[in-house]
Amino acid sequence: MNALISSGEGRLVISGDSAGGGLAAGLAAISDQTSLRLAGLALLSPWLDLAVTNPSFVINAASDPLFSAESARIAAEFYLQGLSAEHPIASPLHGQTAGYPPTFINVGTGEVLLDDARLLHARLSAAGVAVQFHPVEGMEHVAVTRDRTLPGSAETFDILAGFIDQILADSD
Repeated sequence: MNALISSGEGRLVISGDSAGGGLAAGLAAISDQTSLRLAGLALLSPWLDLAVTNPSFVINAASDPLFSAESARIAAEFYLQGLSAEHPIASPLHGQTAGYPPTFINVGTGEVLLDDARLLHARLSAAGVAVQFHPVEGMEHVAVTRDRTLPGSAETFDILAGFIDQILADSD
C-alpha cells in the first residue's frame, strides 16, 4: 500500500461505518494535502460531528436503539482526549471538502446520525463533489455491515457494490 500511496497511482477506495466513517471522511478531507489519491469514499452511518449537537440526536433518539446522544458524548470525550470536538479531522463536518473523491453516503432515516450524513451530502454537493446519498427508511445503524437480512441492508449493499464498480471502471 505504501507504494500505491507514494506513487499517487491506483484505485484506492476507502470506507468506514459509524466512527470509522468519520475517520474515513477525515482522511478524505486531508488527502489533497498529501500524496494520497482516493478514487472513492463509502460512508455507512457515518459519525461526522463529535460535538453531538445535530437535531437528529434528539429527534431520532427513540428510533435508534444502537446509538444515543449520551453514549456519543462519552465516546467523543474518550476519543478526543481534550482536542476540540470541532477539529476538522475528528469532526469532518467542520473541515474542508476540497479533497473529497466521489462519495457514497448511506444512513437509516431513524438514526441519530441522520443529520451528520445529510449535512455532509449537502456540503459535498455544494462543492461540486460527485456524491450519492442513500437514506433508507427503517434501516438500523450500520445494518449493512451487521446482517444482510436487516431492513435496507441487502439493498444498500447492492447499491454500494455498484458505486464501487463504477469508481473502478472510471479509473481504468
